[in-house]
Amino acid sequence: MINRNWRRWAAAINLDRVLRRWLGGRGIILMLHRVQASSAVWRGDPGLWITLDQLQAIIGVLREQGYEFIPLSAALPRLTGRQTRRFACLTFDDGYRDNYELALPLLRSMGVPATIYVTTGLVDGGVIAWWHLLEVILNQHSELNLQLADHRYRFPAISLAQKCAAYRQTSALLRAAAPAICAAALQQLAQDYGLAATQLSQAEMLTDDMVRSLAADSQFELGAHTVSHPVLSALPPAMAEAEIALSKQWLETLGGRPVRHFAYPYGDRAAVTPAVQAQVETCGFTTATIAYGGPVTANSDPYALPRIPFGGQDTVWDLRFRTSGARNLLKRSGSLSARLT
Repeated sequence: MINRNWRRWAAAINLDRVLRRWLGGRGIILMLHRVQASSAVWRGDPGLWITLDQLQAIIGVLREQGYEFIPLSAALPRLTGRQTRRFACLTFDDGYRDNYELALPLLRSMGVPATIYVTTGLVDGGVIAWWHLLEVILNQHSELNLQLADHRYRFPAISLAQKCAAYRQTSALLRAAAPAICAAALQQLAQDYGLAATQLSQAEMLTDDMVRSLAADSQFELGAHTVSHPVLSALPPAMAEAEIALSKQWLETLGGRPVRHFAYPYGDRAAVTPAVQAQVETCGFTTATIAYGGPVTANSDPYALPRIPFGGQDTVWDLRFRTSGARNLLKRSGSLSARLT
């Protein structure tokens, strides 16, 4: 297992630069989520937030490494073109209000474009951001009780470790549940803890006016991220297609501009299947991004473009290691080793 001390040492001797020369592909697409002013507030999943200082550090490090920041719409031509300078695209998932209020002013001042993938039901109030609801409950209470269909789950949440464990276990249950069962469980949670779940969720997300403003700004692009953030591969085909198509339609109607980019909710191997990818292509998107992988290469599938995740517990050393392409090399080496032993 490569730990962070090793990564810092490797970056200190510029090993990542050497590896990037051979394994760095044509560019990278970063996957980000919420942006906070500081890390003082407990969040259940450190992968779902970064601080404003971290965002500035990301931009500085990538520019120092020679990357050119470009819009996602300019990435595909760069994969097969003659341009040799590597590119970097910033993407933000879900459509959080802090992207607009905190991140965008910084990005404007630094001349960095970005794509924001919007889960449209979170904006219009039709869907509850369950991950935020869990955080609110766990920040205020020493126990979390979840009624999921016929099962009742009780998670102690006194210590920080217990809160983190409760968040992880509850998240796994809600993700695996059928949409109707998940929605009923969230309504019951809100009722049990006396919370206005819809209002809490909407307060975290972009407003209609913010979406319109983004659509009118040439520095930023809007992408679709479904209506309700489901595991698309677990849905009946017609329901999955509706999630994809309706999110595109809603954004185009509100923003008055074509929406060409899509991000798969969760974006892991279980959630993104060839059938789901075909539906995204049929709905008229030109790119779709997953939630893992390394650099983008000339052979990357435009409907499964890899992204490099970055969260609140990550450092610039992690970033340099991930953008070098070394992780994919280690995975290939591990697979070869497994086959030989």
